[in-house]
Amino acid sequence: MISNPKSRTGLVERGLWWLAATLIALLLSGLQLTITAPYRLTSFERMAHFAAVEPFQHRVLVPAIAAAIQRIAPLGDRLVFGSLEVLSWLLLVALAYRVLGVFRITTSETLRRALALSLMIPLAIVVLMPDLWLTPTFQPGAGPLELGDWGARTLFYYPYDLPAAAFTLAMLLGLISWANQPSVWRLLGLGALFAIATVNRETTLFLIPMAALILAPSVPVARLGLALGALLALYVAVQWPLHWLFADHVNPHAGLGSTDYEIHIYENLRLLSQPFYLLTAPVRFMGGCWLVVLLWWGYIERRLQAAVLGLVVPLVLAGLVIGRIAEHRIFIEAVPLLWLAGLQAMRGRIEAERQP
Repeated sequence: MISNPKSRTGLVERGLWWLAATLIALLLSGLQLTITAPYRLTSFERMAHFAAVEPFQHRVLVPAIAAAIQRIAPLGDRLVFGSLEVLSWLLLVALAYRVLGVFRITTSETLRRALALSLMIPLAIVVLMPDLWLTPTFQPGAGPLELGDWGARTLFYYPYDLPAAAFTLAMLLGLISWANQPSVWRLLGLGALFAIATVNRETTLFLIPMAALILAPSVPVARLGLALGALLALYVAVQWPLHWLFADHVNPHAGLGSTDYEIHIYENLRLLSQPFYLLTAPVRFMGGCWLVVLLWWGYIERRLQAAVLGLVVPLVLAGLVIGRIAEHRIFIEAVPLLWLAGLQAMRGRIEAERQP
């Protein structure tokens, strides 16, 4: 029997695509481990031994996997966490390929694979690019580009960031699937995915308003209320025990009431008051994807608009208060949504230009 040449070509292309994704993931993970580092109270060793400060330690999914691997194989912390980082990149590429098909961004398999790889660009900008900084001096006789000391500050690295972005894409796919074909099994699968994502990071709270806006037009009110209530109950059922378990891991920089969260709103407002920062930060903010989304918002379909409004807006507002906005990784869940919305907006704009 003679094999189909087209099928054989497709298999080779798929293999090369995965090879390319793996090589890029290895490069990005190597850069991540080289040019960034965990905060000293949340080092790889502390996380793998469940001794980091809160709220970082109760984001326990990846540290628990790393600890389990080290029980089986005597591998170093950097190697284990670096390997998990590579797998996170590959999972993101696979999910990107899937979601591009669901939202019909392109009918070309070749272009779809290339676009799936393109998600790595804005994510790399968010997690790898150092923070550009200018300290004004205003020395007499200084030129316009010599108004201060220029520098690039490396950022912190946390192993749950990329998985958080992957869980966001996976939840988007799960919500669309359940909305199209409601069933108990799909809802149970969605709940299980949400619970695991919540073990990874508590910012899954912002997935609940995203789910509400996506599902509202197509799901009956009673069923929608049941689904959202179940997600909220799962959130509490996962987060409360984790907070209790690590309650004695006190964060010395905590400042938000009785919690272990830090408060950075004043620092963030001072940062945003600097004109130089406002000139350089927008391109790096969320990998620059928000610029395309804002420009061509009208070309984005309702479900993606709902995802952006439901997750991105509250995430950014919360980040202004309890996160350091110079660490753009705190908004990483928003990047895949804005990347996808931006691609759909560009496709819509191109199609509109082609029409007579």
